[in-house]
Amino acid sequence: MNPFSYGTIVTEPYFFNRVEEKDKIVKTLKGGNNLVLYAPRRFGKTSLIVKAMKELENAGYFCVYFDFMTVYSKESFIKSYSRALFEKQGNLKKILRLFSEYVKGIKPVLSYGENGKPEISFTFSEMSISDDMLGKVIDLPEKLALKSKPYIMIMDEFQDIQKLNGENFENLLRSHIQHHQNVHYLFLGSRTHLLMEMFTRSNRPFYNSASVMGLGPLPKHETIEFLMRRFSESGIQIDKETSEYLMHKAGNIPYYIQFLASEIWQSVIDSGKKVDHEMIDESFDKVIDLKNDYYFEMYDRLSRYQKKLLHALAQEGRNIFSREYALKYHLSATSTTQKAMNGLIENGLIEKQENEYIFSDPFFRQYILRLPA
Repeated sequence: MNPFSYGTIVTEPYFFNRVEEKDKIVKTLKGGNNLVLYAPRRFGKTSLIVKAMKELENAGYFCVYFDFMTVYSKESFIKSYSRALFEKQGNLKKILRLFSEYVKGIKPVLSYGENGKPEISFTFSEMSISDDMLGKVIDLPEKLALKSKPYIMIMDEFQDIQKLNGENFENLLRSHIQHHQNVHYLFLGSRTHLLMEMFTRSNRPFYNSASVMGLGPLPKHETIEFLMRRFSESGIQIDKETSEYLMHKAGNIPYYIQFLASEIWQSVIDSGKKVDHEMIDESFDKVIDLKNDYYFEMYDRLSRYQKKLLHALAQEGRNIFSREYALKYHLSATSTTQKAMNGLIENGLIEKQENEYIFSDPFFRQYILRLPA
């Protein structure tokens, strides 16, 4: 069995390290504080949260996970948020009765699918959703929580709440949860610049409402040890320097480290050879070849100037708005570059880490480098 895992929530023994980060999450929420956790895509954020949730639930907390990516309207929020709460309840009929008594204008309906699994649907008695109705749904966790068993609401991709800003949703949510005494909130997001603006700008409703924590790359020493141990369990050797080279090729991003290691394992498991740079390069190139059509479609959708900027970023991602950078890569005015960069970030192709713009996918970066400039 392949000793490396990616593409799903990673648990033991595939999950490693992040002990310090997990402890900080648990300690902050146990202390009654709200927390913001931001990280680029593929950094293992969800796997870390699942591990923290298990520890919190063992300590007596009631944890509910909700993903804002599913939200596109007030109605969709009510349905998805309520279902997330219902799915964690032991007595569905009791929670449905409480919901009907507390939230006027919305009737939850319990039915059972062909497999016997309970399914919840909602009927709305009014044409429009009032702020009072929405506020009641937001307050449901506080209504359900007990001092002896507080709730922890985990809101993933929280920056997507801005899709409803035209309906003043951000203000409404903040005005309600600030009064919750037995519910603590963990806000997650991968579009870090948007999430940080929400919690660090003084004109935003959630300004200074939670502690802020970033999730960086995995520590080099522990990652090297993990790679060496997992390969050795299959009788495959890889030394420290080669492990470090694998990490570098994968952009030091947890998901892609496991992805590339998995591809290498498949290519050498039958031969039992020692992993070297050439094997890593071959596996890396094989992945690009397999994803060539996918990368072409991503690239083809971009504007001419975004393509030009991508080629420059594949070379280097620092000081990109400087005059020297523009001259070196034949770029236009700073405002034009900024607009193109915003589009690349919006599409999830580029992430900003401190003072550097990097590719979210290191394989896509190599694909760009293969293309004629």
